Formats: sequence, C-alpha cells, structure tokens
Amino acid sequence: MKSIGFRCWKDKFSYIILSGTQENPIIISQNHLSLPKSSSRAEQLAWFRKEILEIMDTKNIDAAIFKATETISRTKEPQRGELEGILQEAIFSHPKTTTVEGKIKKQLHCSTTARKAKYLGELLELPVFSDLAKSKYEEACIAAISGLPKQ
Repeated sequence: MKSIGFRCWKDKFSYIILSGTQENPIIISQNHLSLPKSSSRAEQLAWFRKEILEIMDTKNIDAAIFKATETISRTKEPQRGELEGILQEAIFSHPKTTTVEGKIKKQLHCSTTARKAKYLGELLELPVFSDLAKSKYEEACIAAISGLPKQ
C-alpha cells in the first residue's frame, strides 16, 4: 500500500509518498514545489492539476490524504482552498480508484498512533524522516502516515 500526504499553501505544495506501516514507514518519494510565479492564477492552477495527475500516473497511489485548512483559517487563506479543491478533483477524476481525504489536526490524530493531537510531530521522530525539513514536510508526512495501516 502507498499513501501520499499533501500540504498546500497558496503558492506552493509539498508531498511525500510512503509505504509500510505507521510504525515502520518507508519513504518512496517527496518533493516541495512552488507554483510558477510569472503565470496567471488560472495557469498556476492548471499547472498544479497537471503535476498531481503526473504523480498519480507514475506512483500507483492507494490513498491520498491532505492536511486540510482548519475552519478558523479558511477565510485567511482562500487561495490554499483553491489548491485543495483542485487536488481532490484531480485525484477523484483519475482512472485509478484512490481514496482522497482532507483531515484537520484532530482527524489526523484519530487516524494515527500519536498520543494527542498536539503531539502529532512526534510521529516524525522516526529516523526515516530525519533528513526532511520540518517546515516543508511535517504536515504532509503526518497526512501520509495517517493513510498507512497502524501495524
């Protein structure tokens, strides 16, 4: 089973693909990409959709989880919501049937072996994640872990 976790910002996104289990995840691939700066917003969104479809075409993903915008932040970051919507549509419309789900922090906690929601970052203390920049990959990693079996 392969799980991909995403974290979107208004102008960039990160993803990480994991296999294995929550206790023993294996990194398959990861990337942190910025949307093309000199393009219109419509062109940026089309580019983003193409990138998601390319990942889906080449990586044989079973579950796609993204760190969803918390309710309180939705009005502050509407452009992030655009990316999250396109992400869901691209994965849903892809020929390979793949689970796609947005989860807020509380839902991620319930889907993982973390002690409490505020300790989700502990999941990244595994040696497999030691070389990843926390600011770029933390929430994508936690999302991907939540899509893996616990054991």
